[in-house]
Amino acid sequence: MKKIVPMLAIFCTVFFWGSSFPAMSFLLETSSPFILAAGRFSLAAFLAVIWCINNYKQKVKLNHLLRYFFAGFIGIFLYNLFLNHGQESVSAGAGSFIVNCNPLFTALIGFFILKQKVSYIHWLGIIICMFGVGLISFDQEGGLNIGSGSSLILFAAILTAIYFHIVKPLVVIYGAITSTAYTIIFGTMPMLFWFPETYDFISQSTYEIKLTYLWLALFPTALGYLTWTYSVGYYGANKASLFLYLIPPISIILNFLWYEKNPSLITIFGGLVILLSVFFTLLLQQNRRVI
Repeated sequence: MKKIVPMLAIFCTVFFWGSSFPAMSFLLETSSPFILAAGRFSLAAFLAVIWCINNYKQKVKLNHLLRYFFAGFIGIFLYNLFLNHGQESVSAGAGSFIVNCNPLFTALIGFFILKQKVSYIHWLGIIICMFGVGLISFDQEGGLNIGSGSSLILFAAILTAIYFHIVKPLVVIYGAITSTAYTIIFGTMPMLFWFPETYDFISQSTYEIKLTYLWLALFPTALGYLTWTYSVGYYGANKASLFLYLIPPISIILNFLWYEKNPSLITIFGGLVILLSVFFTLLLQQNRRVI
């Protein structure tokens, strides 16, 4: 049972976050990136505040609050702004493939800055993965040129990798729910400036748009960040981030089922390269030799 819960958490994260990319692409047809970010996190932040009030007896040290602030500012506020701006010109499937190359940066940060050990197999998986990311990027508008949608999403991947390492020690101390709550609260605070505009937009929107915002707020955001924070605390940032490669195929399938949009052949091929890199990395890493 102890092993089932972490696996269930990581696969819930994969499904919820996979569903967010087609939903965001749909909303960006009528919403601005700022409204999308504020609308997505407003409900989650409200639930997080309720949780913190009900658990006021759990004291958080001042230096840890500062760490939560940086985790929220980098991993939620900045990440979502770059991701949303990037997805304005990049398809849902392609965007999900690019942003989920973050295990590369997670491993690089862990190896070069935190002096964590990374296996040869992990490095090989990263190289193969980046080849797939390159194929997908050059099939999108602007390629990987600075300022293009693909480059903005790639930078979002770097931000989320930094967030993984910032929040992991806090999960061990305070638990997944508390860590998720504080991270979402601090990450949503800079979005308060867009709340009035967001409220006006959503209140006057169609039923389909309102339902999509509700889905994003509850599942990919509130539950998705909770299950992910738990997974990082259990598996560690490097190992848990490998599972995120499974998000793109879910995004492509849901994008087709919900909005009848098909990815290009290059995107599918690049995605298959990424999936194969994940499969063989996880398979071979069981008997890995760590450097």
